[in-house]
Amino acid sequence: MADYLSVVYDEGSHPYTDYPPKLCAYLFQVFQMKPGMKMLEPGCGRGEFLKNFQKLGLECTGLDCSAETRSLLAESGIPLEVCDVEKRGGLPFPDNSFDIVYNKSFLEHLREPDLVLREARRVLKPGGLLLCLVPDWEANYRIYF
Repeated sequence: MADYLSVVYDEGSHPYTDYPPKLCAYLFQVFQMKPGMKMLEPGCGRGEFLKNFQKLGLECTGLDCSAETRSLLAESGIPLEVCDVEKRGGLPFPDNSFDIVYNKSFLEHLREPDLVLREARRVLKPGGLLLCLVPDWEANYRIYF
């Protein structure tokens, strides 16, 4: 069976763009992130956002159910945990491990997003930032339907 990354996010239908670096720079500034902060991105996919946050000085870690992500992150040196968080029942990290837990277009794909949100809170350091970006379905509905 083909890996979801090569099927859903092949470069022909989803080419790399300048959107990830622009969004990361914006979020870095608006949420006053600082170099050296530790970030986790569950559902990191191709790792585009992690790579750009790393360029801004964050210590990034990825998590995805796709082992293919490992080869996409190899050159950057960003560590990756391969796991399905819903099957595992949580995030494979100790309590208070990260300053930031970030995800984009991830929660809406889960059967139990509350599990990941509880786990994100657990792995965040006290006062940490949980930053979740999800599609605006009302806007998408107007455009596509």
